[in-house]
Amino acid sequence: MDNNISTTTIDPAVAILTAARIGIQHIGQPILFTLGMIGCISNIAIFLRPSMRINSCAIYFHASSWANLFCLTWGLFISMLASFTNNNPLTYNSAYCKIRYYILTGSQLASRACVVLACLDRFLLCSQSAQQRLFCRPSVAIKVMLLTIVGCACLSIYVLIVYDAFPQQRQCSPSSAVGRIIDTTVLFLFNFGTPALLMSTLSGMIIWRLKQNAKRIGRQKVHVRKRDLQLSTMLIGQVILYITTALPFVSNFVYLTITQYVPSSSKSSYRIAAESLAITATGSFGTFIFNALTFYVYTLTAPSFRRELFALVVPRRWMNHSQATEQFQLSQTNRIHPFLRNAKSINSQVERN
Repeated sequence: MDNNISTTTIDPAVAILTAARIGIQHIGQPILFTLGMIGCISNIAIFLRPSMRINSCAIYFHASSWANLFCLTWGLFISMLASFTNNNPLTYNSAYCKIRYYILTGSQLASRACVVLACLDRFLLCSQSAQQRLFCRPSVAIKVMLLTIVGCACLSIYVLIVYDAFPQQRQCSPSSAVGRIIDTTVLFLFNFGTPALLMSTLSGMIIWRLKQNAKRIGRQKVHVRKRDLQLSTMLIGQVILYITTALPFVSNFVYLTITQYVPSSSKSSYRIAAESLAITATGSFGTFIFNALTFYVYTLTAPSFRRELFALVVPRRWMNHSQATEQFQLSQTNRIHPFLRNAKSINSQVERN
């Protein structure tokens, strides 16, 4: 009697890629989500402080923090739930599919737009034209921010029309070729391409204007406060973070667009595993790095932001006690070692004592 025994061997390379993808979903995403929520809530609390509410650039940062919070909630958190529960309502609930991607798309657009507006704000602040510097007022920033949010919400309406759930394919995506073209155009132009171009261009011009302003003398020099300079540093750090994290996603997006008509049956198991890992690493994880880590960029680049964070975390009575102690020590130091103009006055005080 013949016994037919079939054995299935798994390629070690494929197993490593699969394990890496699962590790990103089960370990990387929760860590990023936790750091991001702490950072966004801290940003919102700091930018609500009186010293920050009067600065136009900080207003744009505040709005961007809310948009990042929505991105992490409706993007990363929902992706985590689907991964941990093995149940993704996006694939069979059409209304949930449309609402989720509408909010996520609008939030991502608003987050990028606020950073672009902050770049424009810092660029105009360094201008010699008083008319251009009028743009850098808090009242103007609030109006422009509200118009931008409304514009992003209107631009994202196409998602409610073209997106739909497909239970058989287990995905939530545009339902027609025209919908895919619209989605690709909005994603590439307004979510990545145009913001990256504007951010990098305006950041370079901000640095150039600050250098030119440092060379000016007299009335030609534009007075820029130290806090405004530090906000410019925070902004440039945020732009670098955005471009660094957006490039991998754009590269993988272009690859998937080119190879979208290649049938899965013609792909090797290694290629399928590698593509799945790239989609997870650059999509459901990589695109949210910018939303999650802005707080830590601010903390590392700006001493004024760290002082506001310290004032937010440390109780007021401790700060008052610390300031009183410093003032007392300073008064004692000045009493023992006064600042005197010359050696003659020092000798006279020694003789008196």
